[in-house]
Amino acid sequence: MNSPKCPNCQQSDIRKLDGQRAVCRSCSKVKRCVFQFCWACQREWPPNVSTTNSCMLPNCALRAALLSVKLISEPQSSVNGCPYFRACPGCHALLTHNGEGCPNIICPHCNEEFCFRCLRPECYDTESYDDEDYDDDDDDDPEPCVILDNTEILRHLEL
Repeated sequence: MNSPKCPNCQQSDIRKLDGQRAVCRSCSKVKRCVFQFCWACQREWPPNVSTTNSCMLPNCALRAALLSVKLISEPQSSVNGCPYFRACPGCHALLTHNGEGCPNIICPHCNEEFCFRCLRPECYDTESYDDEDYDDDDDDDPEPCVILDNTEILRHLEL
């Protein structure tokens, strides 16, 4: 497992404190004050919260799951190489894929259908279609399905 890095400077010169709190030694030196952040959700520790070792920031667990480096590693799965957790584009529920069948899933919470690999509502995997299905002169051909990380979802959720 990679050693955790500071969300501010991306350095590994950090020290984990009790609970979810961590300190970046490099940022603390530069800022001339102790720079603390949540180990789980990778955001700056809320100021004036020193009585608890649990992160009080909204959606800490959701953000932590989406930041997880754990990937699906079943070679035969249509979602091999995808992050283990995804947020539904419709309701933002945390979901995973069972690894069977195509990469498209339907959220059990809001019935939103999306591709677990590329997060688009409709996925076209060009490898599964015959060449005759596509017209070389047609600019409307779908883009290939590629695995995206969770960065865009985090940005969309403003996390």
